[in-house]
Amino acid sequence: MTPDVRTMIELRHGAEQRGHYSILGRLLYLWTDHGKIDFPAHDGDWTGPDVAYVSSTIKEPSLTSPGSTILAGLVEIPDSGCGGALMLLGEWTGLPAVRKVLNPPQPCPKCRHDCDMCGLTGKKQCEEYRCGGRGWVPGPAMLACPGPGCSKETGNFKGDCKVCGGSGQIVQQVECPMCHGTKLMTCPRCKGTLKFSTGKRGGSIDWSGPACPACDGSGLRGEMQRQDVTQFTNATLVIPKTKTAGPKSYLVLGPIREFAIHDYQSTRPRIFDVVADALGDLLVMLVPRGARQKPRKAYLVGGIVREREMVAKVSA
Repeated sequence: MTPDVRTMIELRHGAEQRGHYSILGRLLYLWTDHGKIDFPAHDGDWTGPDVAYVSSTIKEPSLTSPGSTILAGLVEIPDSGCGGALMLLGEWTGLPAVRKVLNPPQPCPKCRHDCDMCGLTGKKQCEEYRCGGRGWVPGPAMLACPGPGCSKETGNFKGDCKVCGGSGQIVQQVECPMCHGTKLMTCPRCKGTLKFSTGKRGGSIDWSGPACPACDGSGLRGEMQRQDVTQFTNATLVIPKTKTAGPKSYLVLGPIREFAIHDYQSTRPRIFDVVADALGDLLVMLVPRGARQKPRKAYLVGGIVREREMVAKVSA
């Protein structure tokens, strides 16, 4: 680990110890060159750490390139007019588990509701292409019209035939592969079970209501899977042992191209884009390697961060 990175860590650690920071919000996700790191909500609580910026007058002069006024690790937030080094608050507990939908998909059993598409019959009019409830689909051949006095009987078309409309031919009728001639298909909403999963608490059909905690609003069963930190690791940094502290090592997650937070004041997400700093480095997250390392702290270092402008589109 270079002295510059150690300086950045010491700056953030000291700012947290002295309370010299202002909170931006709770981390929701990080887009890295190795994929997306999610910090989803579990039981209504966000799992990500709090993101803040150093609000004291302390800067990082050792990271400023000669003749440049841009500081490494500086965050620019035009809406609030604040700036400072990004930091993560609290103890690092590792990447949270994320919910993965089962394959093949299965409906959530905790938010079931009576199916209103099939009228609790499990069946509805066939929706197969070119069937539409007729029980058959057009075949590849054209057949002689079987109408009275028409081509099948006489060999000549009948101009006023009500069966073929005077053409002397009718399309071949092939049994529908979906309804098998019954004109009815299995209800696509309830799959014949007479109920469907709404994704809302208690099977509510109020779409503005709270999401089902069991399926997180997806309406599908899932399982929690731990995110593999090695998938997002770009390097490993080591702080050698000193007289007062043992050796420490950090995994470098990133580079980070984009991240989002949950703003506590507006209760809405805010998205930030990342560009390279004066040294050409992008934002990365340093997380402790190994469970025994104390203190277990994570750090955001490097890069220039700017909030993305969210422009509302108003139709004329």
